[in-house]
Amino acid sequence: MQVQTRKSYDTRVKYLVRKGLLPDIYRKQIHRSLISKWKKEEPEKYIGYELNDNIEELYELMKKISEDQLMQKTLRSFYRINKTLKDIIGTGREYVNKLKEHKYKVVDSIQRCRKTIGIGKAIKLIGISRSTYRTWAMETFFRCGQSVVKLCNNAYPQQLTVNEVHRMHKMLSNKKYLHWPIISVAYYGMKKSLLKAHPNTWYKYARLMKIKRCRKKKFVKKYDEGLRAEAPNEKWHADITEIQTADGKTSYIYFVVDNYSRYITSWRVASKISAKIRLETFIETIRNAGLEPTKTDETATELIVDGGSENNNKKVETFIEKYPIEKLVALKDILASNAMVESLNKLIKYDYLFPKQLQNQTQLRNYMRDFVIPDYNTRRPHGSLSGLTPEEAYRQKKVNFKKIREKMVAAHKDRICYNRTHQCLGCPFGCKR
Repeated sequence: MQVQTRKSYDTRVKYLVRKGLLPDIYRKQIHRSLISKWKKEEPEKYIGYELNDNIEELYELMKKISEDQLMQKTLRSFYRINKTLKDIIGTGREYVNKLKEHKYKVVDSIQRCRKTIGIGKAIKLIGISRSTYRTWAMETFFRCGQSVVKLCNNAYPQQLTVNEVHRMHKMLSNKKYLHWPIISVAYYGMKKSLLKAHPNTWYKYARLMKIKRCRKKKFVKKYDEGLRAEAPNEKWHADITEIQTADGKTSYIYFVVDNYSRYITSWRVASKISAKIRLETFIETIRNAGLEPTKTDETATELIVDGGSENNNKKVETFIEKYPIEKLVALKDILASNAMVESLNKLIKYDYLFPKQLQNQTQLRNYMRDFVIPDYNTRRPHGSLSGLTPEEAYRQKKVNFKKIREKMVAAHKDRICYNRTHQCLGCPFGCKR
């Protein structure tokens, strides 16, 4: 004879009975006496009974969603934002920077959700600040195909004018300045009143205009800050660099450069390394500095050289003894290297000589005399000298920062005035040219 086992029921069944939510399929299988008993039971009889409230809330929520079309639209809005984030970001650490690359799509998604969940909640869901959204929205609403920065001149009047952009493009594309870094072109434009804009603005617009300046790439080694003079003729650096011309012969270029101003005080081009030629450059440098032979204990000029025999020989030592000059061998007499003149060697070769493809030593010497030295010393402004040329710094000319600031402020006001009165043709915001 088979013994009938007693059935056990899940606690959630008893809860549904008390709430009147038990489906009919279960009601038919359970004896009515049990159902009556469960209805009379106190909920506190079961430990953790309060957790069932969450089930009731979930049930009510699902019921509301099925009946409320606005809530369904709201959920679709959340889903749309979530999908946008997944499409844009993927994986990455710089969250906002990645979003910024697709800011127009982000703004569009937030705007589409404004009638359902509101802009504030949408911004929070995206994970950006209100100020960031405001900036992106302005850039989206005021997009302009006529502007380099893609922004309406009327809404963003501080951007460069059309004429200034054309002028900048012309200068950066000019073969005359291709051997100059952008910062030198920027300072030159300021000095000659061709374009009054900060060097950072030049870099920004050069990137936006996708201007590729055909300059030889060079390996730039990072050094700690080396020797720095506080006045001209306080420290000199001497070095020799070599270059091979198209005829296969090697030429040697001798330099002596002033530390304070980066001014090339003397130079030579020769077919060999010679103590005699090296001494000639020292004599010329001393003459240009106006040093006189003396035996007093006045402050000596430091002449920093390498350990080559052309720098360290009896003729050089005998001559230098007559002047207030102290010759020091880099990394031997002092811990510092001769990095400043080595940096000059790279600059002259990569910015001036390598792009020229010189045929022989005669052409090299003429090119150095007629163009390279005058251009480097007297025409090309240096960023490290706050826009002065080496010659101006060597002559101790001071930078008038107040005047530069006044020019920048005046140019800023003129730019705003121009952009507000010369906007784009056919602009949807009412701009007229």
